[in-house]
Amino acid sequence: MDGITRRLLKWYQGGKAPPETVQIYPTNRCNLKCIFCSLHIQDFDYKDEVSKDKWFQVTEEISKMGVEKILISGGGEPLAVPEITLGIMKIAKSHGLHGRMITNGTFWTRELIKEAVEIGWDCVVFSVDGPKPKVHDMLRGVKGAFYQTIKNIKIFRKYKEKINKNLPAIELTTVLNIHNYKEIPEMVKLAHTLGIGSINMEPVCVNNPISVRIKLKKIQREDFLHSTISQAQKLADSFGIRTNFSRLREAKFIEKTGNLRDVILQPKTDNSFLSLPCYEPWLWPKIEANGQVCPCSTAILDANIKKKSFKKIWYGKTFKQFRKRIMKGDLPDECENCVLTHLSINNEIRDKLRDTLNSRCG
Repeated sequence: MDGITRRLLKWYQGGKAPPETVQIYPTNRCNLKCIFCSLHIQDFDYKDEVSKDKWFQVTEEISKMGVEKILISGGGEPLAVPEITLGIMKIAKSHGLHGRMITNGTFWTRELIKEAVEIGWDCVVFSVDGPKPKVHDMLRGVKGAFYQTIKNIKIFRKYKEKINKNLPAIELTTVLNIHNYKEIPEMVKLAHTLGIGSINMEPVCVNNPISVRIKLKKIQREDFLHSTISQAQKLADSFGIRTNFSRLREAKFIEKTGNLRDVILQPKTDNSFLSLPCYEPWLWPKIEANGQVCPCSTAILDANIKKKSFKKIWYGKTFKQFRKRIMKGDLPDECENCVLTHLSINNEIRDKLRDTLNSRCG
């Protein structure tokens, strides 16, 4: 039984369980100007960000409460605050957690890369939005970003060959939009050239006016699903590259990104735990750079690690009330902008949970 199913069964049986994964945003600082990023519409007080000592304390707490994985992301670029991010990584790995990081790839240095390899970090995911500089740099808002990221991926390969050939695994992730959806086969070729074994895509989230304009329309979605993605998957199969393309094939509503609340509710048939529209508040919380603890990737609650321990927040009243709300099918407005592939992931969790219970009964 996997960690996700095991945890959900505890909740289903009236017990409690720690998160499977905790997502951490060490900072909102970033050197790029991605046109689809929510940073365009928000003003951040960087002085309000969680201190280094507090992040280390919280990481220790998370590591000791039974969490399996930690995902370092943003927000901003994690390597904009290298002392904090590498410190979090070291603490998590000292407790045996599986570590994953999503990065724009531009802030890495040889010293930081060497350190990440030496501590046995499990996975570094580089955000690359085009197979060549023209598209990537336009979407990321800074000229030269593509070459800097690719250079650092190659440096990772060199240090892995010297220190640890297996870790960290290097992956690519791409924000799917009208400017790059036809170039996904070329992205697969780029991954192969770089010796990368996994590539994932996620349709652009609608979190600022520009991202609304660059999300795929229905006719583009049909072209992408019926032609481009098949070609890309064949290439990936021939190279032995893993993808999440099957989840995108199931995403029949790519053009509805930003209007997903009703779509999320569709699988729900009753108020049973086995037919929840979403399991994220029981599995995958997020801690923002200012300390705010969110029950998932999008919803916002009044809870902060500066005021209360993470453990008390996770098992406390505010999260308990939010979970009850989800069980009633009362999704918050933020669910409109859910990460699209999470819908199919929730379907998989729902099916696995039911299968596990059925096998027990049988």
